[in-house]
Amino acid sequence: MKYYYDLHIHSALSPCADILMSPNNILNMAYLKKLNIIAITDHNSCLQLNVFEELKDSYEMLIIPGVEVEVKEKYHVLCLFKTFDIARKFQKMLNVYLDKRMHDEKIYGEQNLFDAFDDIINNYQISLMGSSNISLLDLKRIIKHLDGLMILAHIEKYSNDIFEKMKTIYSDIFDAIEVNASYDISKLDDKLKDLPHTILRNSDAHQITDISEPIHKIELEALTIDCLFHKLKVKK
Repeated sequence: MKYYYDLHIHSALSPCADILMSPNNILNMAYLKKLNIIAITDHNSCLQLNVFEELKDSYEMLIIPGVEVEVKEKYHVLCLFKTFDIARKFQKMLNVYLDKRMHDEKIYGEQNLFDAFDDIINNYQISLMGSSNISLLDLKRIIKHLDGLMILAHIEKYSNDIFEKMKTIYSDIFDAIEVNASYDISKLDDKLKDLPHTILRNSDAHQITDISEPIHKIELEALTIDCLFHKLKVKK
């Protein structure tokens, strides 16, 4: 069957996301847009995922725990996990690689944590901005150990040499490649055609209206996390 997806959505924990990106608002908008699969991928943090876990059974959607990690090499990598418990394990591992500098919310905006009623319970004060101190290879080692997925986010933002790297030194690093849903993918046709990776179209939503419309779909045997992971890894 074919399922509509958006695997790159930020909550208001991400400093660049709008205050309206609360858990219930995100889930309700995804439901109204008739999406079948979504992933929550805040910048360098899994801390808001507990509330999505609490709410997930109220929605007939596959809600995937994830995170967007900026590695030493300055690439943004979506990491998706099969369970919320695994995401929590990853958070503990990632903490070792994060700078503990204070966040300047006057410049970059607040980093809000919500409860299940969308009430703000904390303004997270450790900065989630910028890159972590983890290398791409170290991230791959951890994600492989956790049986997760790695997706290179918004490939259209990088220099042209990334496409050659995806054929060579990065060919076994990523499970899939993301091209932003709003980008004219035809501009990349020649560069993407020889890559073995699945191409995903995600919103990278930072505002509630940015969440994808039911346009981009993926064909799966069933609406399960195992079927999705198999689909994205099967091209290797």
